[in-house]
Amino acid sequence: MVSRSASVTIIDVAREAGVSKSAAARVLARNGSASAATRERVLAAAAKLGYRPNQLAKAMKSGSTRTIGVIVPDVASSFFSAVLRGLTDSARAAGFEVLVSNTDNDPDIEASSIDLLAEKRVDGIVIAPVFQDEPSAILDIADEGLPVVLLDRCMPRLEHLPLVCVDHADASRQATAALLKLGHRRIALITETTRTVPELQQLARESDLSLLRPSAQRAIGYLRALADAGLNAEDALLVRSGYSVESAAGAMIGFLDGEHDVTAAHATDAVLTSGAYRAFSAKGMRLPDDLSFVGFDDQDWTTLVRPAVSVVDQPRQRLGAAAATALIAAIRGNRPEELNVRLNASLLMRESAVAAHPGVKAGAEEFRARPLVQDRW
Repeated sequence: MVSRSASVTIIDVAREAGVSKSAAARVLARNGSASAATRERVLAAAAKLGYRPNQLAKAMKSGSTRTIGVIVPDVASSFFSAVLRGLTDSARAAGFEVLVSNTDNDPDIEASSIDLLAEKRVDGIVIAPVFQDEPSAILDIADEGLPVVLLDRCMPRLEHLPLVCVDHADASRQATAALLKLGHRRIALITETTRTVPELQQLARESDLSLLRPSAQRAIGYLRALADAGLNAEDALLVRSGYSVESAAGAMIGFLDGEHDVTAAHATDAVLTSGAYRAFSAKGMRLPDDLSFVGFDDQDWTTLVRPAVSVVDQPRQRLGAAAATALIAAIRGNRPEELNVRLNASLLMRESAVAAHPGVKAGAEEFRARPLVQDRW
Protein backbone atom coordinates (compact mmCIF):
# COMPACT_ATOMS: atom_id res chain seq x y z
CA MET A 1 0.00 0.00 0.00
CA VAL A 2 1.25 3.50 -0.81
CA SER A 3 2.27 5.66 2.18
CA ARG A 4 0.29 8.86 2.72
CA SER A 5 3.58 10.71 2.98
CA ALA A 6 4.52 9.74 -0.56
CA SER A 7 3.40 11.55 -3.71
CA VAL A 8 0.20 9.73 -4.62
CA THR A 9 -0.53 9.45 -8.33
CA ILE A 10 -3.49 8.31 -10.40
CA ILE A 11 -1.58 5.06 -11.03
CA ASP A 12 -1.49 4.45 -7.26
CA VAL A 13 -5.22 5.11 -6.96
CA ALA A 14 -5.98 2.83 -9.92
CA ARG A 15 -3.89 0.02 -8.42
CA GLU A 16 -5.57 0.39 -5.01
CA ALA A 17 -9.04 0.42 -6.58
CA GLY A 18 -8.27 -2.46 -8.94
CA VAL A 19 -9.20 -0.51 -12.06
CA SER A 20 -7.35 0.80 -15.09
CA LYS A 21 -5.53 4.11 -15.04
CA SER A 22 -7.90 5.56 -17.64
CA ALA A 23 -10.94 4.58 -15.54
CA ALA A 24 -9.42 6.18 -12.44
CA ALA A 25 -8.57 9.31 -14.42
CA ARG A 26 -12.13 9.62 -15.73
CA VAL A 27 -13.60 9.34 -12.23
CA LEU A 28 -11.15 11.77 -10.61
CA ALA A 29 -11.48 14.30 -13.44
CA ARG A 30 -15.28 13.90 -13.47
CA ASN A 31 -14.90 13.52 -17.21
CA GLY A 32 -16.32 10.60 -19.17
CA SER A 33 -18.32 7.55 -18.14
CA ALA A 34 -17.71 5.04 -15.35
CA SER A 35 -19.96 2.57 -13.59
CA ALA A 36 -21.28 3.33 -10.13
CA ALA A 37 -19.17 0.49 -8.68
CA THR A 38 -15.99 1.75 -10.38
CA ARG A 39 -16.66 5.29 -9.23
CA GLU A 40 -17.19 4.12 -5.66
CA ARG A 41 -13.97 2.06 -5.62
CA VAL A 42 -11.88 4.90 -7.13
CA LEU A 43 -13.16 7.56 -4.75
CA ALA A 44 -12.66 5.23 -1.76
CA ALA A 45 -9.09 4.51 -2.87
CA ALA A 46 -8.35 8.22 -3.42
CA ALA A 47 -9.63 9.07 0.05
CA LYS A 48 -7.67 6.21 1.64
CA LEU A 49 -4.40 7.21 -0.03
CA GLY A 50 -4.87 10.95 0.46
CA TYR A 51 -4.76 11.62 -3.28
CA ARG A 52 -4.78 15.26 -4.38
CA PRO A 53 -4.93 16.26 -8.06
CA ASN A 54 -1.76 17.74 -9.52
CA GLN A 55 -2.87 21.34 -10.03
CA LEU A 56 0.22 22.27 -12.01
CA ALA A 57 -0.35 19.43 -14.44
CA LYS A 58 -3.99 20.46 -14.79
CA ALA A 59 -2.88 24.04 -15.42
CA MET A 60 -0.43 22.98 -18.13
CA LYS A 61 -3.22 21.07 -19.85
CA SER A 62 -5.96 23.70 -19.50
CA GLY A 63 -3.81 26.83 -19.58
CA SER A 64 -5.30 28.12 -16.32
CA THR A 65 -4.79 27.52 -12.59
CA ARG A 66 -7.86 29.60 -11.63
CA THR A 67 -5.62 31.50 -9.22
CA ILE A 68 -4.51 35.13 -9.13
CA GLY A 69 -1.66 36.72 -7.20
CA VAL A 70 -1.89 39.88 -5.11
CA ILE A 71 1.18 41.82 -3.97
CA VAL A 72 0.76 44.67 -1.46
CA PRO A 73 3.14 46.63 0.81
CA ASP A 74 1.45 45.83 4.13
CA VAL A 75 -1.31 43.27 4.61
CA ALA A 76 -1.70 44.38 8.24
CA SER A 77 -2.69 47.96 7.38
CA SER A 78 -6.38 48.76 7.71
CA PHE A 79 -6.42 50.01 4.11
CA PHE A 80 -4.91 46.97 2.43
CA SER A 81 -6.67 44.43 4.65
CA ALA A 82 -10.04 45.92 3.60
CA VAL A 83 -8.91 46.02 -0.04
CA LEU A 84 -7.91 42.36 0.16
CA ARG A 85 -11.30 41.42 1.57
CA GLY A 86 -13.09 43.01 -1.35
CA LEU A 87 -10.65 41.51 -3.82
CA THR A 88 -10.83 37.93 -2.53
CA ASP A 89 -14.63 38.00 -2.26
CA SER A 90 -14.93 39.18 -5.85
CA ALA A 91 -12.28 36.76 -7.16
CA ARG A 92 -13.86 33.74 -5.46
CA ALA A 93 -17.28 34.68 -6.79
CA ALA A 94 -15.71 34.47 -10.26
CA GLY A 95 -14.14 31.08 -9.52
CA PHE A 96 -10.58 32.21 -8.70
CA GLU A 97 -8.50 31.68 -5.56
CA VAL A 98 -6.04 34.30 -4.35
CA LEU A 99 -2.37 34.04 -3.33
CA VAL A 100 -1.16 37.06 -1.32
CA SER A 101 2.37 38.39 -0.81
CA ASN A 102 3.58 41.24 1.43
CA THR A 103 6.55 43.39 0.33
CA ASP A 104 7.12 45.83 3.21
CA ASN A 105 7.78 48.33 0.40
CA ASP A 106 11.02 46.51 -0.42
CA PRO A 107 11.73 46.24 -4.18
CA ASP A 108 13.77 43.07 -3.73
CA ILE A 109 10.92 41.35 -1.88
CA GLU A 110 8.55 42.55 -4.59
CA ALA A 111 10.74 41.02 -7.30
CA SER A 112 11.01 37.67 -5.50
CA SER A 113 7.23 37.67 -4.89
CA ILE A 114 6.62 38.20 -8.58
CA ASP A 115 8.97 35.33 -9.46
CA LEU A 116 7.28 33.00 -6.96
CA LEU A 117 3.78 33.78 -8.22
CA ALA A 118 4.90 33.30 -11.81
CA GLU A 119 6.34 29.89 -10.85
CA LYS A 120 2.97 29.03 -9.31
CA ARG A 121 1.46 29.79 -12.72
CA VAL A 122 -1.08 32.29 -11.46
CA ASP A 123 -3.33 33.57 -14.22
CA GLY A 124 -2.56 37.20 -13.40
CA ILE A 125 -1.29 39.58 -10.71
CA VAL A 126 -2.72 42.61 -8.93
CA ILE A 127 0.10 44.68 -7.48
CA ALA A 128 0.44 47.85 -5.42
CA PRO A 129 3.97 48.54 -6.66
CA VAL A 130 6.96 49.73 -4.66
CA PHE A 131 8.04 53.15 -5.95
CA GLN A 132 11.39 52.79 -7.74
CA ASP A 133 13.19 54.17 -10.77
CA GLU A 134 13.36 50.83 -12.57
CA PRO A 135 10.35 48.53 -11.96
CA SER A 136 11.97 45.84 -14.10
CA ALA A 137 10.34 42.84 -12.41
CA ILE A 138 6.85 44.16 -13.21
CA LEU A 139 7.84 45.12 -16.75
CA ASP A 140 9.33 41.68 -17.38
CA ILE A 141 6.23 39.69 -16.45
CA ALA A 142 3.97 42.11 -18.32
CA ASP A 143 6.19 41.78 -21.41
CA GLU A 144 5.96 37.99 -21.08
CA GLY A 145 2.18 38.28 -21.40
CA LEU A 146 1.07 37.72 -17.79
CA PRO A 147 -1.91 40.04 -17.10
CA VAL A 148 -1.03 42.71 -14.52
CA VAL A 149 -3.28 45.31 -12.87
CA LEU A 150 -1.81 48.09 -10.73
CA LEU A 151 -3.55 48.82 -7.44
CA ASP A 152 -3.72 52.24 -5.74
CA ARG A 153 -0.56 53.65 -7.33
CA CYS A 154 1.34 53.90 -10.59
CA MET A 155 4.74 55.30 -11.61
CA PRO A 156 6.68 56.26 -14.75
CA ARG A 157 7.27 53.33 -17.15
CA LEU A 158 4.16 51.53 -15.90
CA GLU A 159 1.61 53.95 -17.32
CA HIS A 160 0.64 51.46 -20.06
CA LEU A 161 -0.68 48.99 -17.46
CA PRO A 162 -4.26 49.08 -16.15
CA LEU A 163 -4.65 51.08 -12.93
CA VAL A 164 -7.39 50.76 -10.30
CA CYS A 165 -7.20 53.54 -7.73
CA VAL A 166 -9.00 56.22 -5.74
CA ASP A 167 -8.93 59.82 -6.94
CA HIS A 168 -6.34 60.85 -4.35
CA ALA A 169 -6.24 64.54 -5.24
CA ASP A 170 -10.01 64.87 -5.06
CA ALA A 171 -10.09 63.07 -1.70
CA SER A 172 -7.99 65.71 0.09
CA ARG A 173 -9.56 68.46 -1.94
CA GLN A 174 -12.94 67.45 -0.48
CA ALA A 175 -11.58 67.49 3.08
CA THR A 176 -9.90 70.87 2.70
CA ALA A 177 -12.92 72.39 0.97
CA ALA A 178 -15.15 71.22 3.83
CA LEU A 179 -12.91 72.97 6.37
CA LEU A 180 -12.89 76.10 4.22
CA LYS A 181 -16.69 76.05 4.11
CA LEU A 182 -16.66 76.00 7.91
CA GLY A 183 -14.72 79.26 7.88
CA HIS A 184 -11.21 77.97 8.46
CA ARG A 185 -8.51 79.82 6.54
CA ARG A 186 -5.29 78.53 8.11
CA ILE A 187 -5.32 74.78 7.69
CA ALA A 188 -2.34 72.56 8.43
CA LEU A 189 -1.68 69.51 6.24
CA ILE A 190 0.00 66.44 7.77
CA THR A 191 1.68 64.76 4.81
CA GLU A 192 4.41 62.33 3.77
CA THR A 193 5.47 64.39 0.78
CA THR A 194 8.80 66.18 1.03
CA ARG A 195 8.04 68.48 -1.87
CA THR A 196 7.58 72.22 -1.39
CA VAL A 197 4.44 74.11 -2.37
CA PRO A 198 6.04 75.53 -5.56
CA GLU A 199 7.27 72.06 -6.52
CA LEU A 200 3.81 70.57 -6.03
CA GLN A 201 2.20 73.36 -8.04
CA GLN A 202 4.64 72.77 -10.89
CA LEU A 203 3.99 69.01 -10.80
CA ALA A 204 0.27 69.64 -10.95
CA ARG A 205 0.72 71.78 -14.06
CA GLU A 206 3.12 69.52 -15.90
CA SER A 207 2.61 65.93 -14.75
CA ASP A 208 0.11 63.12 -15.03
CA LEU A 209 -1.04 63.01 -11.42
CA SER A 210 -1.58 59.25 -11.55
CA LEU A 211 2.20 58.80 -11.86
CA LEU A 212 2.83 60.62 -8.57
CA ARG A 213 2.82 59.06 -5.12
CA PRO A 214 -0.61 59.22 -3.43
CA SER A 215 0.87 61.55 -0.77
CA ALA A 216 1.85 64.08 -3.44
CA GLN A 217 -1.53 63.77 -5.17
CA ARG A 218 -3.33 64.45 -1.89
CA ALA A 219 -1.14 67.46 -1.13
CA ILE A 220 -2.04 68.80 -4.58
CA GLY A 221 -5.73 68.32 -3.75
CA TYR A 222 -5.22 70.45 -0.62
CA LEU A 223 -3.51 73.18 -2.67
CA ARG A 224 -6.30 73.12 -5.26
CA ALA A 225 -8.97 73.63 -2.61
CA LEU A 226 -7.08 76.64 -1.27
CA ALA A 227 -6.70 78.04 -4.80
CA ASP A 228 -10.42 77.55 -5.45
CA ALA A 229 -11.08 79.67 -2.34
CA GLY A 230 -8.70 82.38 -3.53
CA LEU A 231 -6.13 81.62 -0.82
CA ASN A 232 -2.37 81.30 -1.12
CA ALA A 233 -0.78 78.13 0.18
CA GLU A 234 1.97 78.40 2.78
CA ASP A 235 4.80 75.92 2.89
CA ALA A 236 5.02 76.46 6.65
CA LEU A 237 1.61 74.80 7.05
CA LEU A 238 2.78 71.50 5.53
CA VAL A 239 3.63 69.22 8.45
CA ARG A 240 5.99 66.65 6.93
CA SER A 241 6.17 63.20 8.47
CA GLY A 242 7.57 59.75 7.85
CA TYR A 243 5.22 56.80 7.43
CA SER A 244 4.71 55.81 11.05
CA VAL A 245 2.44 56.79 13.92
CA GLU A 246 5.46 57.84 15.98
CA SER A 247 6.87 60.03 13.22
CA ALA A 248 3.51 61.71 12.63
CA ALA A 249 2.99 62.33 16.35
CA GLY A 250 6.47 63.83 16.70
CA ALA A 251 6.07 66.03 13.62
CA MET A 252 2.69 67.31 14.78
CA ILE A 253 3.90 68.01 18.32
CA GLY A 254 6.81 69.97 16.87
CA PHE A 255 4.44 71.93 14.67
CA LEU A 256 2.04 72.67 17.53
CA ASP A 257 4.94 73.91 19.65
CA GLY A 258 5.50 76.64 17.08
CA GLU A 259 3.32 79.67 16.42
CA HIS A 260 1.31 79.05 13.29
CA ASP A 261 -2.15 80.25 14.37
CA VAL A 262 -3.96 77.39 12.59
CA THR A 263 -7.59 76.62 13.34
CA ALA A 264 -7.83 73.30 11.50
CA ALA A 265 -5.75 70.37 10.24
CA HIS A 266 -6.10 67.57 7.72
CA ALA A 267 -4.08 64.32 7.74
CA THR A 268 -3.65 62.59 4.40
CA ASP A 269 -3.21 58.98 5.50
CA ALA A 270 -4.60 56.54 8.07
CA VAL A 271 -1.21 56.21 9.81
CA LEU A 272 -0.69 59.98 9.87
CA THR A 273 -4.22 60.42 11.22
CA SER A 274 -3.44 58.14 14.17
CA GLY A 275 -0.17 59.94 14.83
CA ALA A 276 -1.74 63.39 14.64
CA TYR A 277 -4.48 62.37 17.07
CA ARG A 278 -1.83 61.04 19.46
CA ALA A 279 -0.12 64.45 19.27
CA PHE A 280 -3.36 66.28 20.09
CA SER A 281 -3.82 64.07 23.15
CA ALA A 282 -0.20 64.57 24.23
CA LYS A 283 -0.63 68.34 24.01
CA GLY A 284 -3.89 68.23 25.98
CA MET A 285 -5.81 69.70 23.07
CA ARG A 286 -9.58 69.40 22.84
CA LEU A 287 -11.14 68.74 19.45
CA PRO A 288 -12.83 70.70 17.99
CA ASP A 289 -12.56 73.52 20.58
CA ASP A 290 -8.83 74.01 20.06
CA LEU A 291 -8.60 72.68 16.52
CA SER A 292 -10.91 71.21 13.89
CA PHE A 293 -9.57 68.03 12.37
CA VAL A 294 -10.31 65.81 9.35
CA GLY A 295 -8.38 62.55 9.08
CA PHE A 296 -8.11 59.84 6.44
CA ASP A 297 -9.76 56.40 6.27
CA ASP A 298 -12.63 55.37 8.48
CA GLN A 299 -10.72 53.31 11.04
CA ASP A 300 -12.45 51.57 13.95
CA TRP A 301 -11.08 53.97 16.56
CA THR A 302 -12.29 57.12 14.76
CA THR A 303 -15.86 56.50 15.94
CA LEU A 304 -14.92 55.17 19.39
CA VAL A 305 -13.20 58.36 20.59
CA ARG A 306 -15.12 61.48 21.59
CA PRO A 307 -15.58 63.57 19.67
CA ALA A 308 -15.78 61.16 16.74
CA VAL A 309 -13.23 62.01 14.06
CA SER A 310 -14.25 63.37 10.67
CA VAL A 311 -12.54 61.41 7.88
CA VAL A 312 -12.10 60.97 4.17
CA ASP A 313 -13.52 57.50 3.57
CA GLN A 314 -11.89 55.53 0.77
CA PRO A 315 -14.07 52.80 -0.80
CA ARG A 316 -11.52 50.15 0.17
CA GLN A 317 -13.53 46.98 -0.40
CA ARG A 318 -14.97 48.35 -3.64
CA LEU A 319 -11.41 49.16 -4.72
CA GLY A 320 -10.35 45.56 -4.15
CA ALA A 321 -13.41 44.21 -5.94
CA ALA A 322 -12.73 46.52 -8.90
CA ALA A 323 -9.11 45.33 -9.04
CA ALA A 324 -10.20 41.68 -9.13
CA THR A 325 -12.78 42.42 -11.82
CA ALA A 326 -10.23 44.31 -13.93
CA LEU A 327 -7.64 41.52 -13.65
CA ILE A 328 -10.11 38.78 -14.54
CA ALA A 329 -11.21 40.87 -17.53
CA ALA A 330 -7.55 41.19 -18.56
CA ILE A 331 -7.10 37.42 -18.19
CA ARG A 332 -10.05 37.02 -20.55
CA GLY A 333 -8.44 39.28 -23.12
CA ASN A 334 -9.87 42.76 -22.59
CA ARG A 335 -7.66 45.65 -23.72
CA PRO A 336 -5.68 47.45 -20.96
CA GLU A 337 -7.20 50.87 -21.64
CA GLU A 338 -10.66 49.43 -20.93
CA LEU A 339 -9.64 48.30 -17.45
CA ASN A 340 -8.62 51.60 -15.80
CA VAL A 341 -10.86 52.44 -12.85
CA ARG A 342 -10.79 55.56 -10.66
CA LEU A 343 -13.15 55.62 -7.68
CA ASN A 344 -14.19 58.64 -5.66
CA ALA A 345 -13.71 58.89 -1.90
CA SER A 346 -16.46 60.29 0.31
CA LEU A 347 -16.32 62.68 3.23
CA LEU A 348 -17.73 61.70 6.64
CA MET A 349 -18.11 64.89 8.66
CA ARG A 350 -18.39 64.24 12.41
CA GLU A 351 -17.88 66.16 15.62
CA SER A 352 -14.13 66.81 15.26
CA ALA A 353 -14.70 69.57 12.70
CA VAL A 354 -16.93 72.57 13.36
CA ALA A 355 -17.30 76.16 12.21
CA ALA A 356 -14.39 78.46 12.95
CA HIS A 357 -14.67 81.15 15.62
CA PRO A 358 -17.31 83.86 15.06
CA GLY A 359 -14.80 86.28 13.62
CA VAL A 360 -14.49 84.20 10.46
CA LYS A 361 -17.88 82.52 10.42
CA ALA A 362 -19.26 85.00 7.88
CA GLY A 363 -16.41 84.07 5.61
CA ALA A 364 -17.64 80.50 5.67
CA GLU A 365 -21.09 81.55 4.48
CA GLU A 366 -19.50 83.67 1.77
CA PHE A 367 -17.44 80.68 0.63
CA ARG A 368 -20.51 78.44 0.49
CA ALA A 369 -22.24 80.90 -1.80
CA ARG A 370 -19.35 81.06 -4.25
CA PRO A 371 -19.08 78.45 -7.01
CA LEU A 372 -15.82 76.53 -7.16
CA VAL A 373 -13.55 77.85 -9.88
CA GLN A 374 -11.80 75.59 -12.36
CA ASP A 375 -8.32 74.29 -11.56
CA ARG A 376 -5.59 76.82 -12.19
CA TRP A 377 -3.06 74.01 -12.50
